[in-house]
Amino acid sequence: MRTIRRVSLVETATDEIREQILKGVWPVGSRIPPESALSETLQVSRASVREAIRALVHSGLLETRQGDGTFVLSDDDSAVALRRRLERAELTHVTQVRQGLDVIAARQAARHRTDAQLAAIEAALARRRAALAAHEDEAFTAADADFHVLVAEASANPVLADIYRSLSTALRAELRRAACLDTATAAPTDPHHVLVEAIRERDQAAAVDAAVKLLAGHVRDLALPLDD
Repeated sequence: MRTIRRVSLVETATDEIREQILKGVWPVGSRIPPESALSETLQVSRASVREAIRALVHSGLLETRQGDGTFVLSDDDSAVALRRRLERAELTHVTQVRQGLDVIAARQAARHRTDAQLAAIEAALARRRAALAAHEDEAFTAADADFHVLVAEASANPVLADIYRSLSTALRAELRRAACLDTATAAPTDPHHVLVEAIRERDQAAAVDAAVKLLAGHVRDLALPLDD
């Protein structure tokens, strides 16, 4: 006799919440409704909702912030898996991957960026400069990582953008290890500034040159070989 698997209320709630996330009802970065509202909507107990949320936090789709609620961290199960793999990766390997991706992202961003995307990149660069001036390490690291993700998003290549969003945590670890705040400069010769100028002017060759110089600086600060 075949065994009939009974789906628990927790599994039902988990599947329903996951489906809403994947459909974009609750976009990445948004806060999901509180337990009481979800309990009423899903017609399950608050205990079941709580367990469902706990399962989705464990899977990497949700993040609970004490006092603020629960937020959508990702809308892609495969991206979560990739992000976790990258978090375990050696920084040498992450940097080697970036050697190719940074050049592609820079060239494509110079070719495809929109005015809104350029403004977002410029804003990230401004935050980076402000954090550098104030010598705020965490703010500097966050702005620098955001800068690279935004360049990738401007590439008009959704796969590249997804990879960079998954790389974000590894990028921050790389930047902390490199102590980039200590070696960074706000001078016009800074490759970040040069890259933004190239993207603004849609100069693909200049964008590639800036990306190569930018990554060479990271490799130098990390004391890593450029090629293995």
